[in-house]
Amino acid sequence: MKQFPLIALLLCAPASALAQSGPDPIIASGTCDPRSGVTINDGDLSRLYCDTVVIARTERGTVLIQFTDKQGDDGRILGFAGTVEGRQGFGADTTQVMAVERLYLAGGATPITADRGTCIMNWTGLQRTGGRLVSVVCGGRGEAEGSDIMAMAVLEAR
Repeated sequence: MKQFPLIALLLCAPASALAQSGPDPIIASGTCDPRSGVTINDGDLSRLYCDTVVIARTERGTVLIQFTDKQGDDGRILGFAGTVEGRQGFGADTTQVMAVERLYLAGGATPITADRGTCIMNWTGLQRTGGRLVSVVCGGRGEAEGSDIMAMAVLEAR
């Protein structure tokens, strides 16, 4: 399997999983589904073991969703970047959809342009009522160095 370049994770001070629209990222712990990981050229799944999701908005309004295993020792991440429909604040609706524009296979990587992809964030309620992140599901597909890349991550927050 080919190794791909890595992307740096640039984040502000962490915040809880409460819904928000401020500059601080949302960090939530949970359990990743066993289907989470990366497949190259329709081969075997390289499983991503994860227990944490970090959701942050850049100054340009792009949202970055990264899955990682903070209990692990390999430092792997799987990231998805794009734009939330309507550019609403995190948790403004109980279900928010993000069109995936770029995939990140590890920290410090050059992004892979997504041919298609979607992330769905589910919240217990609206931002103004203190909604909490319930789950995040992301999937995307792109091409890098002539290889077809499929990435998926599913995390149920606690």
